[in-house]
Amino acid sequence: MRKLMKTLALLSITILSAPLVVNAEEANEIDGPAFVVHKLTDFLYAIGEPTYYQKNYTYLLVGEKQALMFDAGANQKEDITAVAMTITDNPLSVLPSHLHFDHLGGLHNFQSVFLVDTPFTRQFKRKDGLYHVPEPVHLGNFDHMVVPPFKVARLVRPEETIDLGGLRVRLLSVPGHTKDEVALYDEAHNILLAGDHLYPSWLLAGNLKDYLSSLDATLKVINPKTEIYGAHADENPTRVPVMTYDEVVAIRDKMLQIQAGRAKGESFSDPELIKSSDLYKVEKGISILTNIHFTDGRGYGY
Repeated sequence: MRKLMKTLALLSITILSAPLVVNAEEANEIDGPAFVVHKLTDFLYAIGEPTYYQKNYTYLLVGEKQALMFDAGANQKEDITAVAMTITDNPLSVLPSHLHFDHLGGLHNFQSVFLVDTPFTRQFKRKDGLYHVPEPVHLGNFDHMVVPPFKVARLVRPEETIDLGGLRVRLLSVPGHTKDEVALYDEAHNILLAGDHLYPSWLLAGNLKDYLSSLDATLKVINPKTEIYGAHADENPTRVPVMTYDEVVAIRDKMLQIQAGRAKGESFSDPELIKSSDLYKVEKGISILTNIHFTDGRGYGY
């Protein structure tokens, strides 16, 4: 897995026709690209947003008949679908990993939106047939963002398979960060797209009990050879956020210690988002945040 991280830059591709898009090598030299594209395989691309403060990563899956974007990106101005169209001309849909603002910035650019089918998400459908997600759910005030009502082309049940034509991914419900958090698992290629469920930085626990259950379920699906990609980078925003099986185990074990009251935390704040929280270090740059209060005074969790 670590060898994979070192070779990601070699697999990066240059997109010249889309605005503000560069490859990974150029991102170190050019100030301010909206998107950086890494080719991970012939069917999977990671699209990073290195100038965005949360260092988001979105993933494009390209099948023989359809393409699927996992998350819509955080950028509200630049059209992330233009990036996808330089890679494939297949019909394109988007599936948010969850309904937070930094994963919905480009949602308005998509003609086809998929959404996990749960009681939590179904409550947002109104009489007009559109989904109206309220600000206390998407938290868009942090980015001065409004999420317009949107049409859902397909509701996807937990454990349901999405067939893109020669490429199949299974939707996993992994609540804990949020109620609606999902991941995508490609069993044939042993790849997990983990969204905000797993990434190599500070993980925001919205519900520790749910998070632990989801981690246990995830560990039953993946194995030590699974390639795991998260939605936020570490301190280097041009590096694709790759996780290992052992790191997932370490996160689960640390959460067990937190739940049992045996873990030692420390106070943590971040001027852009978090006013106060309890931080528990896992290993390297990975940590878990609980008891979170945002800079606008709101508490986080469910």
